Amino acid sequence: MAMTKKQAAQRILDSMESESRRKSRTIISLIPALITTAIIAKYYSLQVAIGCLLLLLAIIQFSHERMGKDIEESKNAAFNSLGWETEELTENLISKLNKIIQK
Repeated sequence: MAMTKKQAAQRILDSMESESRRKSRTIISLIPALITTAIIAKYYSLQVAIGCLLLLLAIIQFSHERMGKDIEESKNAAFNSLGWETEELTENLISKLNKIIQK
């Protein structure tokens, strides 16, 4: 997919923001899993509740890993579109990206 420099710069900054929110989203997703497990344990069976918890934790882990992979792929595509080597995001690079967006 061809992107303009402005779109690629915005995509890199958006990827950085998504990456910083990924851990908190994963932790927040644990709350409904634990509540569901507690309700199942109370009204049905502890064995079924443990099975449910293991299944939900596997789904949460999969989505956490997939989200990280998607973010990394998006960032790499944006760097390639700009013609830059994939590099660490420093303050200098972030200011350069903001200048590109403001043009």
